[in-house]
Amino acid sequence: MFGGSSVDRALAAFDQRQWKRARRLLEEALMDEESALVRYRLGVLYWRGLGGEADKAAAVRNLSRAAESGYPPAQTAYGIALRSGVGIAKDNDAARAQFRAAAGASDGEAMVQLATMSEPEDARRWLTRAAELGYAPAMPFLADLLMRKEPIEALAWLYACVSLSGDHGARERAEALAREMTAREIAAAQKAGRAYAKEIERKARGKA
Repeated sequence: MFGGSSVDRALAAFDQRQWKRARRLLEEALMDEESALVRYRLGVLYWRGLGGEADKAAAVRNLSRAAESGYPPAQTAYGIALRSGVGIAKDNDAARAQFRAAAGASDGEAMVQLATMSEPEDARRWLTRAAELGYAPAMPFLADLLMRKEPIEALAWLYACVSLSGDHGARERAEALAREMTAREIAAAQKAGRAYAKEIERKARGKA
């Protein structure tokens, strides 16, 4: 069950949510070989206090090393730390640079973070890109941005989010918005939402 390399065993424990074991094995694995993925996951455990006490500074050290290796999830996580100023001095410019690097590798959360640091036009561009890549958490943010001027489009993305992820919050927001719209507008949003979800699923199958 726990065969394979030290890295394999550490990653398996993480995947199985055996946090205490994962934390120990990840620490041991780094003694054997350098790994951006191992540093990222160890950083996550330190940050969240899983498998032991939280240690934000240690989390940031590991996330920054993984980010330096060009690992997109670590770049995003390190950017969040830089933006929040937790475990490291706050630096929005450095955070933005990390998010841009991760977004260049199609990391959806990095695009959401950039959107929240951008003017409306750029925010819409980042959120649309993340949504079209199938990153469901971006879709409600995009809907919020579109709500006032393009309610049908906003509702379409909420429907797409529900279709792809089953998100309960998005479902409730879609229902609330639909109550303010005509049957024709709702039908148009449903059609567009199905098309968005179908295209995202088609692209995902193509990558599989």
